[in-house]
Amino acid sequence: MDQYQQFIHKSRYARWLPEEGRRETWEETVTRYVDFFKERGQLKGKDYNLLKEAILHLDVMPSMRCMMTAGAALAKDNVAGFNCSYLHIDSPRSFDELMYVLMCGTGVGFSVERNFINKLPIVAEEFHPSDSTIVVSDSKIGWASAFRELISLLYAGKIPKWDMSKIRESGARLKTFGGRASGPEPLDDLFHFCVGIFQKSAGRKLTSLECHDVCCKIADIVVVGGVRRSALISLSNLSDPRMAKAKNGNWWDTEGQRRLANNSVAYTEKPDFESFLAEMQNMYESKAGERGIFSRVAAQKIAARNGRRDPEQDFGTN
Repeated sequence: MDQYQQFIHKSRYARWLPEEGRRETWEETVTRYVDFFKERGQLKGKDYNLLKEAILHLDVMPSMRCMMTAGAALAKDNVAGFNCSYLHIDSPRSFDELMYVLMCGTGVGFSVERNFINKLPIVAEEFHPSDSTIVVSDSKIGWASAFRELISLLYAGKIPKWDMSKIRESGARLKTFGGRASGPEPLDDLFHFCVGIFQKSAGRKLTSLECHDVCCKIADIVVVGGVRRSALISLSNLSDPRMAKAKNGNWWDTEGQRRLANNSVAYTEKPDFESFLAEMQNMYESKAGERGIFSRVAAQKIAARNGRRDPEQDFGTN
């Protein structure tokens, strides 16, 4: 491997070996990966040796999430083995699901197209302090469950207290998943952020941009040892002016969470010339190179051609 490849391996995929006081070598990382599947009867004999040699010599690459998590973390939850995932923001539970998948190290594509976000409930017209206290457990499930409880209470117009005293301090080593803990501060920031978003949307449904911002803020808190471990793609309608201008102006000063997502239009049909030209003009004026292009029609055609998926699904990407 060249120096850049060595850096990527050491900084992203090499597990810490506490008994030896060092990180894995490339061969040790590959061995951990193939042994994980061998131990589960999914890789035997000649195939084991063939695959191991191919990965060692960079002839093929497996799921890089599996390379990172093979061992106790992947055995605990197979979500940690997937590079990419996708969901629609069409339910209050979409938000905590997105959080959990991101915390497992998997990238998430999501859609805030109006046919999905219109399924979300209306936010309460008034907000009042609640006697409820959300106690956050120190685990991925604990964070996601606490966030689900917060979103549920906010939809009901209740602003709870929260107790994050069980969360380990920033910098503590994460023995199972690897890396270091971010501490309670990022999650506390997310909770306050969501309270503000919901209070501004009292008496109506969340807009596409508000949903997008909540998703981006979730990604903003998913860090391990100060290293960003979130990857998002946000899909929206061509005719959505809020999302079209999400990265116009000095958005990084006031809406810094938006840096966590790449934004694309989900095209469901060939656009008319004027609409497409306006989108390209906005892309140029924003200086952000967004929104990009995702053709759902093309995705459905590919699914039909391959014959492995239902081509009528509303496909997304990540």
